[in-house]
Amino acid sequence: MDKAMPYIIRALKPDETPLLRDFLYEAIFIPEGVEAPPREVIDLPELKIYIEDFGTKKDDYCLVADYNGKVIGAVWTRIMHDYGHVDDTTPSLSISLYKEYRNKGIGHRLMKTIIEELQEKGYRQISLSVQKANYAVDMYLKLGFTITKETIDEYIMVKKIEEPKPKYKMRSLEERDIPEMQNLFRSTVLNINIRDYSKEEVKDWASCIDSIKLKNLLSQNRFIFIGAFDDNDCMIGFSSMNEEGYLHSLFVHKDWQGKGIATQLLHEVEHIAQQFRVTKITTEASLTARPFFEKKGYTVIKTQRQKANRLKLTNFVMYKSFKE
Repeated sequence: MDKAMPYIIRALKPDETPLLRDFLYEAIFIPEGVEAPPREVIDLPELKIYIEDFGTKKDDYCLVADYNGKVIGAVWTRIMHDYGHVDDTTPSLSISLYKEYRNKGIGHRLMKTIIEELQEKGYRQISLSVQKANYAVDMYLKLGFTITKETIDEYIMVKKIEEPKPKYKMRSLEERDIPEMQNLFRSTVLNINIRDYSKEEVKDWASCIDSIKLKNLLSQNRFIFIGAFDDNDCMIGFSSMNEEGYLHSLFVHKDWQGKGIATQLLHEVEHIAQQFRVTKITTEASLTARPFFEKKGYTVIKTQRQKANRLKLTNFVMYKSFKE
């Protein structure tokens, strides 16, 4: 990956769906020396099924690479009778980037991210079709795709997806959990958020948590606190939200990062929000947490400098809307 390119991976926004026309055209493999077809080729029935009315089917899912506000690549899946069709439960995958952003590791990261997301959604495999001469074949093989069928020019490839990571025990938090919440918060901020903030900033932030304030929040019916626990009943993460849909906190223990805990906690509070008939969740995400929320479909409203204890730290006001 080109480290000079601070791109992010996030969900496609509804108003960005027309961009898929560009990326479908970019996905057409054109061998060296062969003239590119006219852009209208994507309106052929066998191609337009990849993007037609995208987002209206329950299995439609798309992630994009965003570089300084510009979408430079996309990977998307839907269940359809396309060139890579395997069966009616297996999503077919498409991926493309604008030419100037290829061979920088962006496509590989897009692929890995969407595979992780599909795993969390419960899919057990994905498929794709690719021309044998396409250099992307090597990337697919390295990602674990296998060739299941071939024609004179193309491979049909399938990637088996492992069972999702085991779910962790969840329960509502009580006053007796406050010491664990404080320790987890301080440890996470000092050891994880240090990646994006200075030592002075994380030290100031870690000093913010107050047992009296937590006790007051826990005693309010309008606030919901959910904790995640390991097999020894040790807290490994927690989240909180009020009944208006403000996501107040989401923290995972420093030693339990990358194990699906944040995803499970977020799923839990989003489920509760919809029970409250909340149509939009808002949160203030740190520099560290922003990519996670963007992958989960949250959109940045604004960047702000918010006071922690003594210092003002950069974070992002973000939201996600739900259908009533």
